[in-house]
Amino acid sequence: MTNPDNILISAEAYVTDFINRTFSDIHSYHNLEHTYHVYTQADRLAVEAGVSDKEKELLLLAALFHDTGYAQDPYDHENLSADIADDFLQSISYPQQEINTIRQTILATKMGWSGSDILGRLLSDADLSGLASEDYAAHAEKLRKEKNIIFGMNASKKKWRKENLLFLREHSYKTDVGRSFYGPAKLKNLQQLELTEQTRKAKKEPKLLTIGSSKSAQTQLKTSLRNHIDLSAIADNKANIMLSLNAIVITVGLPIMFGMVSDNKWIIIPNLILALSAVVSMILATLSTRPAHMKGKTTIEDINSKKSNLFFFGNFHAMNFNEYEAGMKRVVGSNEILDNSITRDLFFLGKSLGKKFNYLRWCYSVFMWGLICTVVSFIIVAYFF
Repeated sequence: MTNPDNILISAEAYVTDFINRTFSDIHSYHNLEHTYHVYTQADRLAVEAGVSDKEKELLLLAALFHDTGYAQDPYDHENLSADIADDFLQSISYPQQEINTIRQTILATKMGWSGSDILGRLLSDADLSGLASEDYAAHAEKLRKEKNIIFGMNASKKKWRKENLLFLREHSYKTDVGRSFYGPAKLKNLQQLELTEQTRKAKKEPKLLTIGSSKSAQTQLKTSLRNHIDLSAIADNKANIMLSLNAIVITVGLPIMFGMVSDNKWIIIPNLILALSAVVSMILATLSTRPAHMKGKTTIEDINSKKSNLFFFGNFHAMNFNEYEAGMKRVVGSNEILDNSITRDLFFLGKSLGKKFNYLRWCYSVFMWGLICTVVSFIIVAYFF
């Protein structure tokens, strides 16, 4: 009967020498360190699972040889590793039936294997016990570098991180002892990887700039407000011109013109047209400069619902100081509400300006056509009368 300790010692010496001879520095993950790690974890799982001494021996031999073929054929290294184990074990006259079991156990480390053999499931769990390692990130990076060189993957850290996330989410250990030993730690690594991914995404997402944090927005806002105020002054000046001009027409021109009606009744029509156009022009000019109705009071509810702007006097002139101070603290205490208040100020200033210029346009149009009609009617009635 063979001594299992001697067999394992001989196999370990053989595998160590074999890996040192055939593997190189490019094998940053699949190397002697990984082999010893899987061997140790397989021993641990075998004890906990309560397998027989012979089954434990077969499992540990499979763990020692499971990656020996990786350097020669990384695409199908499981079969080559099984062949290497077969050759060594036959050389020491190991029973062929047990060699066949070791072969099947090594083949269980293939990705996607789903057999029911207890030794295969134990070795599969030991092989992927690194997913629960405290140094999981470092091991994953070593595997990325190795695959990039050997397979020419050129996988970026970002792509590799996503692949690792997908693998961790889909993977499950095949034995109860594997799930018990490695499940919680693997879940912790998955959560840490998800948190890292979320953090990186958050950093890459463009921050929503506010007016307070954007110099360009502040400059544009100041320019727009200044332009609106200048245009409002221009509109008021134009309205004053029309008011003054039409006032002169009504108070000076029309009395003189109507004084001539008794001698020349035919000029009453041009006079009426001129009078009507002057009055309508004055009304429109007055409407363009008439202040809007202002309630002068704003509640906290109005501020929270962004329905008011405390920077405009028309919204607070009827409030007492304490009410205004409380409302202003609420406004400046929230970037969102502050931005809304500034935006509302510019928006409604523009709305008011648009109304002013609409009235002025009608005012000038009425005055222009009133003069034209007055002159035309004067010529007509003069010709006929």
